[in-house]
Amino acid sequence: MGRAVDYRCFVVLVLLAGGVGCAAAKKAKVPMVTSPKAAKFSIQVNVSDTANQNSPLPVDFVLVKDKKLLPEVAKMAAKDWFERRVQIQRDFPNKVQVVSWEWVPGQHVGAISIAVDPDTKGAFLFANYLNGGEHRGYVDVHAPVAATFGPEEFSLQPLK
Repeated sequence: MGRAVDYRCFVVLVLLAGGVGCAAAKKAKVPMVTSPKAAKFSIQVNVSDTANQNSPLPVDFVLVKDKKLLPEVAKMAAKDWFERRVQIQRDFPNKVQVVSWEWVPGQHVGAISIAVDPDTKGAFLFANYLNGGEHRGYVDVHAPVAATFGPEEFSLQPLK
């Protein structure tokens, strides 16, 4: 009879452990990439057939969460941003989020959706054109925009 009790206890323990394991598995399935308060930002991308002198165009979308860092990034030309971005990301690991792309002239990109942390203080788009220039644009992450990358510069227009 002692073995039968031990066996029943073992079965009960296994069932309890399985129940706890299932509960833990359900919690693990919840996406943890963004906070529940994160908003979605949409950018419609158009790349000209003659963009960047017919060369690939590196583009960074930079979300800044630190109000002291914001004016520093706001003053940077694209060339400076692309030279310093790795160090800035090291110095401010939780205060700056960078989404990077590289597009070729004439590439069909379309709309892109980006999760925006509610702590974001400001955002900028940088395009690393071959010619000189600022190639930086402030982006209001609360309203969708269209970005058109032309031969020597890009433009941003609000979408409705």
